[in-house]
Amino acid sequence: MFNILIGDWLMAGVQKAKSEETHRRILEAAIALMEEGGLNAVQIRAVAAKAGYSVGSVYKHYADIDALIIAVNAITLSRIHDTMTAATEGLEDPVARLKALAHAYLEFARKNVTLWRGLFDHHLADGKDIPDDHRQQNIALLSFIGREIQTLEPGMDAAALAARTRTCFAAVHGLVTISLEARFVGLSQDTLPVEMDFLVDRLAGR
Repeated sequence: MFNILIGDWLMAGVQKAKSEETHRRILEAAIALMEEGGLNAVQIRAVAAKAGYSVGSVYKHYADIDALIIAVNAITLSRIHDTMTAATEGLEDPVARLKALAHAYLEFARKNVTLWRGLFDHHLADGKDIPDDHRQQNIALLSFIGREIQTLEPGMDAAALAARTRTCFAAVHGLVTISLEARFVGLSQDTLPVEMDFLVDRLAGR
């Protein structure tokens, strides 16, 4: 009896490890496809083929294509979070930190353009809610900006702070977007960093 229980326990451990490995390889395949071809390249059949599994195996780990793309985007958000954390280390001045955050965001977008675009090109169908943990990841990134604004404007109430934080992000994101997409009104790669500093100074009231 004891040997049977030990055998069942070992088998369960092997199955768990195998499932985790499958999950990891599917996600890595989806990330690679996003990096190679953008959002449109992330399709269930393409992910299954790249990971070396059946379509059914992909669906066993991700309910649908939206769940898989959200998982890819969660990795991208985590990478941006790490990039921003590193960019502000050792900086004390809030405006300097805001500038470092803006430049870190720009550099991440430049170096990971398809992953970055995937964050904004993916839209859930009407009636589908964004998972709470994914929403919290977005809030965590905005809080990088919010903390510095609160330092600059300590008397600002919560509603005003939230609005100003979103405004600052939208301004920086807009500048990055029109420039990286080579729009007519976009800036050159040489001019963009200088104008980014100008924008942050103005947003910070300097």
